This record gives sequence, C-alpha cells and structure tokens, in this order.
Amino acid sequence: MTQPSSPAAHPRLADLALKKPLKVRDIWALGVGVVITGEYFGWNFALKDNGPVAVLLASLIVCLLYLTWVLVLTELSVAMPFAGGPLAYGRRAAGPTMGFIMGWSMFLQCQFATITTALATGGYIAFLANPAAPSDSVAVWTALATVGIFFVLHSWGVKEQSTVMVWMTYGAILGLVIFWILASTSFRFDRVWTTPLLPAVKGWRAVLDAVPYALWWLLMIETVALAAEEADEPQRTIPRGLVWSQLTLIVLVVLTWLFACGAVDDTQALGEIAVSYPLAKVISEIPIGRSPWAVYGFASMALFGMIASYHGMIYGASRQAFALGRAGYLPGILGKVHVERRTPVPALAVCSLIVVAFIVANLRYKDAIALALLVSTLTALVWYIMAIACLFLLRKREPQLFRYYRAPMANVLPITVMALAVFSAWVYIGVDIKVLPVTVGLYVAGLAYYFCWSRSRLKSSAPEEQTGSTLPNDPLINPENDQVQRPASRGTRFLEQITSAVLLLVMATLGWIVFIAYGQAADRQIVSQGELIGVTGLLLLALGLVSLVALLHTRKQTR
Repeated sequence: MTQPSSPAAHPRLADLALKKPLKVRDIWALGVGVVITGEYFGWNFALKDNGPVAVLLASLIVCLLYLTWVLVLTELSVAMPFAGGPLAYGRRAAGPTMGFIMGWSMFLQCQFATITTALATGGYIAFLANPAAPSDSVAVWTALATVGIFFVLHSWGVKEQSTVMVWMTYGAILGLVIFWILASTSFRFDRVWTTPLLPAVKGWRAVLDAVPYALWWLLMIETVALAAEEADEPQRTIPRGLVWSQLTLIVLVVLTWLFACGAVDDTQALGEIAVSYPLAKVISEIPIGRSPWAVYGFASMALFGMIASYHGMIYGASRQAFALGRAGYLPGILGKVHVERRTPVPALAVCSLIVVAFIVANLRYKDAIALALLVSTLTALVWYIMAIACLFLLRKREPQLFRYYRAPMANVLPITVMALAVFSAWVYIGVDIKVLPVTVGLYVAGLAYYFCWSRSRLKSSAPEEQTGSTLPNDPLINPENDQVQRPASRGTRFLEQITSAVLLLVMATLGWIVFIAYGQAADRQIVSQGELIGVTGLLLLALGLVSLVALLHTRKQTR
C-alpha cells in the first residue's frame, strides 16, 4: 500500500503546515473546554418566559443533536484532516463556492462565540469585584485583558496552549462540581418540575422558543474537527476524543440545569439578558451564599470555565480564518504562520481585534451578548446542514475517502443530524432579538467579497484546495493507518437497528410538537404530565442508545 505522507513531505505545503502534537486527552480537553462556558452562562436566557421544564426538553433535544453530530463530523474530519474543516468538506463535495459558504459559516460561528465568551468573562470578573452592582468599566477592561493574554498564549505555540487547556478544563469541571454541592443545600424538586409544567400561555411552544439558547450548552464542539491537522493519528484521536468529550458534556448539562433551577424560587430572574453570571447569582441568593467564601470561591473557579472556553473559541476562530486565508478565500495575510513557532499569528491578531471592537460596543448596546450568542448558534446550524449534504455526496462519489473510518448507522445518523438541525434553525422565528437580519447581512458581506474579489484568486497549493483536485487515494488525504474498517458484530448491528428506530420516532415526535405548537391545534396550550414524561423518556432513551453505540463503535474502530 502507498504510505501516506504528511503535508511537510510535500515541498509546496511545507511552509503552510501546522505541528501535530495533540493526543486523545488533548482532544477531549479541547472538546470539553471550548464548550464548557455554555454550562456557566447563556443557556439561562432560555428560562425567560419558558421555565425549567421547557429548558430541560430543549436541552435534551440539543444534546441528541450534538451527540449524533460529533459521530458524523468525525467521519468527515478523519477523511480530510485539515484546519479548514468545513471549507475542505464543501470544496471537495461541491466546489469553491460551497467551500466558502461553509468555511465562512464556521468562522462566523467561532468569532461570535468568542465575542460572547469574552463579554461574559468580563461580567463574571465584574461580579467578583462587586456582587451587588457589577461595574461595566471593570467588565470591559477585564474582557480586554482576557483577549490580550490569550493572543500571546496562542501565538506562543499549540502544544503550550493545549497543556494549559487541559488544566483549565479540569478547573472548569471542578467549578461545576462545587456549584452542584453548594446549590444542593437549597434544592427543591418542585422548583424544577413546576406547576404548570409548561407556561399555560405557550404550551409546547415554550420548548421550541428555548432551543436557540439551549444550543449554547454544547456549541463549538466541532472546533475539535479543526484540530485534525494538528492531531497525532487523527483516525484514532479524533473519534475517541470527540465522543468522550460529548458524553462528559451531556452529564455536565443535565446536572447544571437541575441544580441551578432547583436552588432558587425565581428562575425567570435568571433568564434576564443582563445576567451573564447565572450560577454565581444562584449562589449569592441561597443561604449558603451569605458566606463570602462560597460566593467568591465559586466565582473564582467559574473563571476557569470562562477562560477555558475563550481559549478554545479563539483557537477555532483563528484556525478557520487561517484556513480561509491560506486558500485565498480571505486576505492572504491571514494564512501566514510564524516562521519558528508555526502558529497563525496574523489570524489570531485579526480575530482578537474583532472581539475588542465588540467589547467596546457593548458599553452602548446591552443586548450585544445575546445577539452574538444567537448569531453564533444560527450560523453553526447552517453549515451542519450543508456538511450532511457534503457527506452524502462524497460517500457516493468517493467512498475511498472513508475507508479508515465510518460513522455507525450510516444513513439514519446523518439524516437525524440534518432533521434536528433544520428543526433547530426553524424555531428561530420565535426569537425576539433581531438575529436574522444581522446574520443575513453577514452572509451578504462575505459572499460579496468572495464573488467580487477572491473567487479568481484562490491558491491551488493550499490543502483545502488540493482536496478539490487530487485523486481519491492521494496520500495527502487519507491519514496513516494500515487497518480498514471492520464489520460490526451481530449484537452491534441489532443495537444499531433499535437505535435507528428510536431516532426515527424522536423525529416524528418533534414533528408532532411543532404541529401542536404552531399548527391547527395551536389553541391547545395545556400539556399533560403524561405527555411530558413520555417525550422526556423518549429523548433520554435515544441519548442512552446513541451513547452506547458511540462507545462501542469508537472502541472497535480505534484499537
């Protein structure tokens, strides 16, 4: 068999290549760390006018979307292990225009997530400085300091920042454990399982309206796909790291929702846009929070969650900008790397400056954090949908690309992802913040630049561009691995069949919920406890089955 070679083995790519130091633990830490800010803030905006039960159901839908998504994403990222990620997938499947739209979508997703997290980090520190009346100026200056510190760290080197990421992720998880322990001292189940279970004036629509904000729980897990070019043995590290990070996050989501909503009487207050530090607010309002050690101790640990996610998000934004610049879709300066450290310093600088601009703008526009969050989640859904289309196109046209790794439930799983992503994007019609005009404007601006300038200036030497012209068995595409996919056992096939049936039932159930909420039966607003228990149980069953399939599949594939 022809031995695969690294980009460094190709002279035309040597000056553009990134190092490959990342192991399974690094991928796990990147996946958990980049997402964990969602447990600390943002999801709480879904509580406003919807309530805890609606947020639980919306969160379970989002957990199922992302668990199925990471399994499908792994197939694409192992087949084409480049920093460009969606740019490479779209370019290979349908040409440069599709590549640009997908790459631009993920850049917007990462950039606006970075903005959101920088603003929230400043808010947390301002809360620490003065819990009674957090200062806007303190929030701005500390957010700016965060941007500067992490620009230096990421410019230093990928291995160095990965080591820091691992330890910050541990600290962020410990911070959540401390929160659960403190909140449990004031926990009451009737605050979670409320009466009525869903707001009488909204019914099932409360669940739909909560979904856009609930997406923030797990947004950015796909940043791990951008690390494929810097991963050692991506066919092993990416599947295992992604699955374990996603399962870790699902546990963190459910427990954080439970204790945050069960510890205070007024969950509506937690849903206010101004509250970018909901967990710290919970601690400050319960009896144990009268101790300064509880408030300041937890809020200090919470900073690990905020900075761990900022760390991962600026990584994702800079790598996507780097890939777009390297291939010529965005200005070429973004595609340059430091001569010695091989880090994309110009892309890091530009992404950091954009964050700085929004931090300053937040002094006047107080809804900036919610707007940035919603733009990030919506642009993510756009490229998720496109990625599934690319996967089906590439499987049919170039099956050799997927010789070394295939997702389980080959057809049902991608269809589930697409259905859940379309469902999640559609419910943005219930959001009152003007996210749709802003998002459309960003796409118009990006496409105008592409068609008027960069389309005729693409760089054929970039890895993402070469995926559009090389042969399917080109060694540059396939990772080094002398084992091909082995067939599943009879027991595994049976488990996958059961799981597929449950996923199809989930999709049918979501269609039924939409019909009840917006269709001819929209006047039926009272939701019975039996209905809610049935839907909740179905979602939990689907999550459990997909988790089991994922663990068995990645273990078999990566031995």
